[in-house]
Amino acid sequence: MMNDKIIIYPASWLYNAGVIGLISSYPRFFTFQDGSVEINRGLFNDIDFESNYFKDGKVINLKGKNAYYPNFIDVRGVQIEIFKEYITSFNELENTGNCHVCSSPYYIKKNKYEDLKKKYAKANDFFSKIKNFDMVFNKLLGPSKSKFPNGFWNTSESLEICHLCSFVLIHHHLVYVDLFDNSQIFINAPSFKLMFELNRIVKALSEYDVVDNQKSKSRILATSIIEYARKVQANFGKWTSMNIEIVIKSKDNIEFFSLPFDVINIISDRNIATLLNEIGETNILEIILDKKYTELIEQAYKILRICLKKPEDITKNDNDLIKNFLKLEQNKSNPKEFAYKLLKLYSLIEDKLKGVTI
Repeated sequence: MMNDKIIIYPASWLYNAGVIGLISSYPRFFTFQDGSVEINRGLFNDIDFESNYFKDGKVINLKGKNAYYPNFIDVRGVQIEIFKEYITSFNELENTGNCHVCSSPYYIKKNKYEDLKKKYAKANDFFSKIKNFDMVFNKLLGPSKSKFPNGFWNTSESLEICHLCSFVLIHHHLVYVDLFDNSQIFINAPSFKLMFELNRIVKALSEYDVVDNQKSKSRILATSIIEYARKVQANFGKWTSMNIEIVIKSKDNIEFFSLPFDVINIISDRNIATLLNEIGETNILEIILDKKYTELIEQAYKILRICLKKPEDITKNDNDLIKNFLKLEQNKSNPKEFAYKLLKLYSLIEDKLKGVTI
């Protein structure tokens, strides 16, 4: 750890969502590394508490309107002041102790923390609340104070969390993308940089139909990966062999959905991603996701046969095939070029499957 930096690494999806939410809130204090991220300690001296967490002396649901953190800060007494001094003490965090949430725990220096507890001795229930993961961090996933089983990790009654995690976790709601079926999604990955980019892309592509089936979930994840591979200069590299998943959170349920490694390996190739973007047809993406690659050749040949006919020989069935298979005007107006793109796409995929460098 550098003196002015805190280095953290991906862990559970909820922690990762919190980190990405924190990065989105204060981007200039973060630097992406190889999977990890560095936090500049100056962040904790530069937080505008009044704008971000309180308003006119009242809690504003901790960084935006949400209902995840009941009673995290009790507005009675001096807990607002406690929260401010607690967070500003993070500029002296030490990488020590245990944490059941993250893989790199950070705590306030022991003497400083004890001084805080003494200073606010009459209202130190704040310090007892943040010690373990419970419903003050997430009312859906955390257990109650009466020690009902924890809904997040293996029904454990109590999970110790470090001081940094107690701040990170109250930002996890900021990264979810709302869908038309009232569910929310977050893309989890083994790299903070990759997560940041993929979730930023999903937000930009969030005008999808209701997510109520496996195909639409896979399409959202695939499209974000394709956009990342096409636009970002760095390749996925080793991250393609690790789990990239969508976390789908509804009112009372959490689901996880991922794509097979071989599919991710194909769509994350920049040349394939670029060609898929040029083609733009949803049904072509579905063929790839279903791994029915030979259909690309079959459809290309059907279209080329029609294109080679004389105008007077083109039948209603021919026109219907073009109309039903091609949805975008750019492809309808030049079906021959579209067919050639399908053949090129198939060739690129075959090379990828054989391990040929594209």
